[in-house]
Amino acid sequence: MKFMNNVKNNNSSQIKFLDNFTKTLLAIMIIILIFIFGAGKYMDSHEIVAGGTDDKVNNLATVASSKQHHPFIELPGDAELGAFSVANFFAGLILGHSWEKIFGKTNAEIKGEESKKTTEEI
Repeated sequence: MKFMNNVKNNNSSQIKFLDNFTKTLLAIMIIILIFIFGAGKYMDSHEIVAGGTDDKVNNLATVASSKQHHPFIELPGDAELGAFSVANFFAGLILGHSWEKIFGKTNAEIKGEESKKTTEEI
């Protein structure tokens, strides 16, 4: 059974998801997230207040629901939004880079490559 219908099965060429580009982006993302979480921990330990829109929304939700809001990871101000933005940015880059590895090529692209090869051979 073939892995995908539109991808040729060559034993010599294997799909490699953790190529150098992906490893580099993951390393950069982890370093940036470490700095964001480190800054959040520093601000929390020194009781530095960085009010953001999330704090205002959480306060309104606490008043409306009569329950105290408890986030999974506590980051001051908009640091949580920044951490998610950084993670999503790098995830998008990696997904875009690996698009053909994940989803393969369409039949039109394969036919276009084959017609280019035949015209070059003539």
